[in-house]
Parts: sequence; C-alpha cells; structure tokens
Amino acid sequence: MPINQGKTSLRRNIRFLGRWLRNPKAVGAVVPSGKSLAAAMVAEIDRDGEGAVIELGGGTGNITAALRTAGFAPGDITVIERDPSFYRVIAERFPDVRVLQGDAANLRSLLKAAGIGKVKGIVSSLPLLSIPDRICLQIVSEAMAVLGEEGALVQFTYGPASPVSRRIVSRLGLKAQRASWVMDNIPPAAVWRYSRQGIASTKTEARAEPLTAERLQKRSA
Repeated sequence: MPINQGKTSLRRNIRFLGRWLRNPKAVGAVVPSGKSLAAAMVAEIDRDGEGAVIELGGGTGNITAALRTAGFAPGDITVIERDPSFYRVIAERFPDVRVLQGDAANLRSLLKAAGIGKVKGIVSSLPLLSIPDRICLQIVSEAMAVLGEEGALVQFTYGPASPVSRRIVSRLGLKAQRASWVMDNIPPAAVWRYSRQGIASTKTEARAEPLTAERLQKRSA
C-alpha cells in the first residue's frame, strides 16, 4: 500500500473510532469493516441484475469501495448515511457515487426524493442489535419495500445469531440465511441475507464455509 494511501486509511480509522467513542450504539463497531468482510457482503448482490444497489450506514466507505472494486457502476450505487461526519467522508472519497444524508428508517421517501426506482440489492452496516426493536422493524420493512421480488438485504454481525430478530423475520415473512463466516475480519463476522420466502439463494448455499482472504483470492483468480 502506498504511504499516502496508508495515512489516509489510518485517518479514516481514527475518525471512525472517534465517532464510536462519542456514540457506541450508533456506530456499533470500533473499526470499519475489513476488505474480506466488505467483499463477502458485496458478493451477495447480483452485479448484472437490473436496478440500484443501496448501502445503509456507509461509515468511512469500505463497502462502497468493495462495490466499486467488484465492478458496480458508480451511477448504480446510492449510500445512505445519517452521521454528518461520515457523510462528508464518503462524499469526498467517492465523488462519482450518490450519497444521501438521512435515516434508513425513511428509506422509501429518501429514494423517491432522489428519483431512484428499482432496487436490486441492499447492503447494510447498521448496528441492528443496538437499535430498538421497533426501529429495526421499520428499517427492515423499508428495505424490503423498495427491493424487487428477487432482491435481498445483506447485513453483517459479529455474533452467531441473526442480527434481525425472529419476531421481525416472522412478521415480515422473510427467509433469513447466514451466507458466510469471515474469519479474518477483526473481529470475525457473519454475513446474513434476508429475502422474501420462496426466493432460492444458490449463492448462499455455495458459501457455507468460512470466507477468508485466501478463498477470496482464489475466487478472483
């Protein structure tokens, strides 16, 4: 990694830590998502499908970077970030990507105001386990409302259980699948995929083993 790039990355991590120290429940993690975790989340979205990709809780932009690396067109990516500091970071880091400052609980109105129509996938870094259940229900409901019939909400968590409660999954009639474990993330993380009942996920079934940097390298070779 070039020295300047390394310094920039360090500054972003320090800023992320600072926001976590001010409001741990709102940020949810001490450091941003690692490259392997970001790549694992992005891999759950069909790059060739029609529609936009929405990112909830962009943070310092590591998952946005993974979307760009995976070949998603900048015009197809929209990042929703509530925190003004993180909003500025992503807007400066990715000037060709649409970044909206707002609350994911108001996703439908945010996308409508921005003129965004069909959505093929949503990747979320929101700390759902730290959010009150009623607000989590609203966020997931909004996400599923804007997704196409075969679209999915992709969310990561640091524990073994689903970050979306069984009550919400049942109430919304969703299918919850743990897509992969990313053991070389710090800390290790699980990627979960939420879709409507009856929508098969061959991608998820193919990724039952822990996802590591070595396996990602083999996949892209």
